[in-house]
Amino acid sequence: MTNPEPDNSQPKWDYTSSRQNFITGAMVVGGNLLVLILYLLYRTVPSVHQIISGKPL
Repeated sequence: MTNPEPDNSQPKWDYTSSRQNFITGAMVVGGNLLVLILYLLYRTVPSVHQIISGKPL
């Protein structure tokens, strides 16, 4: 007597949803935009550069 192999094409438990994936992706994109904006301000605005680095531009 042999046990048939279960179908392994689908995971038994899936803890993610498309909404969770959307929120995570939006957080990643938002974080990257924040870093980009801070870098541009750091390089172009002397007061922001001085606040971040403590040195004048």
